Amino acid sequence: MAFAAAFFVTAMPAVLHGQTPFIAAADSLRAPVQVSIAAAAESEEIPLNRLAVFTIKLKWQGRLSDIEFDPPEPPPLSNFTIAGSSSSNWVGVENGQPASIKTFEYSLRPEGLGMGYVEGIRVSYLDKGTGENHSLYTSRVSIKVIDPLPEPDEAPLGLALTIGLLLCAALVALVFQLEARAKKKEAARLMAMAEKPLEQKFLEELKNTIDINTTELKEAFATLSRLLRRYLNQRFSIPSQGISTQEAVEAFRQATAAAGLASDEQTTHIEEVLQTCDLFKFSGEAGEPARLARVYALTENFLQLNLNNRLRL
Repeated sequence: MAFAAAFFVTAMPAVLHGQTPFIAAADSLRAPVQVSIAAAAESEEIPLNRLAVFTIKLKWQGRLSDIEFDPPEPPPLSNFTIAGSSSSNWVGVENGQPASIKTFEYSLRPEGLGMGYVEGIRVSYLDKGTGENHSLYTSRVSIKVIDPLPEPDEAPLGLALTIGLLLCAALVALVFQLEARAKKKEAARLMAMAEKPLEQKFLEELKNTIDINTTELKEAFATLSRLLRRYLNQRFSIPSQGISTQEAVEAFRQATAAAGLASDEQTTHIEEVLQTCDLFKFSGEAGEPARLARVYALTENFLQLNLNNRLRL
C-alpha cells in the first residue's frame, strides 16, 4: 500500500523512513515531536461489486501528551460512497522514542465503472507544548473501478447466456406446440359443431356457461342475454347488438310470421327473458336465484322446441 503523506515543521527537520516529517519543539530544551500523516488505497483498482479500502494514518513520536489531534472528517468522494469505517490506535516505542499511530479505515462502495477519487483532506492538531495549532494535508488518491467479478455462486456469463438462450428456445418451441394443439382442438370442435343443429350447439353452450347456482348472478344474466341474442341473430338474422329488447322481440315476431312459425307463447317467453336480463344487467340489483332459474328454463325450452321443429322437417 503506497501512502500519500504531508507534513508540517515548526522546528528542526529530521529524516524518518526516507521521508521528511515535520517536528514541533517548544524550545531547545524540550525533545522534538515528529508528526506525520499518510493516506492510501489498498489497491489502485477495485471491481464494481467489491469494496475499496482507504486508510489514513496519523503518527507522532516524542512527547506524545503534547499532541492533540482533531478527528479527521470523512473524506470527500467521487464515484464512491462510504459503506463503513473503523479506527484503531497503537502506542509503543520506535527507535528508542515513544510513538503513537492512529489509523482510520474506510470501506468505499463503487457507484459505477471508471475512475473514482478520494479527495485530499486536512487534519488539524494542537501542540500543547507551544500552544500552536498546525494542519496536515493529504493528496488526492485515485482508484479505478473495473468490471465486476463473478460471485462464488454465480454462473459464468457465457454459461448463463447459453442457458438463457436454451430456455428461450425451449419456451418458443413449447408455445408453438401448444398453439398447434389448440388449433387442432379448435378445428375438431368446429367440425363437430358444424355437424350439429344450431339449437343443439346453443343448448350445450347454455349448459356449459350458465350455472343457475352461481353467486355471480349479474354476470349470469348478462351471459344468458348475449347467448339468446346470438341465437336470434344466427337463426332469424336479428341483430344481436345495437337494438333494444322491444325491437328484438318485434323483429322475432315478424321473422317467425314470415316463415310460418309464429307463436305468441315463444314471443312472450323471449320478451320475458330479455327484459329480466336487462333489469339485472343495467340496475344496481344483484339478481335473484329464482329469476335466473326461470329465465334459464324458458331459454332452454325455447331452444329445445326449435330443435324439435327442425328435426321434424
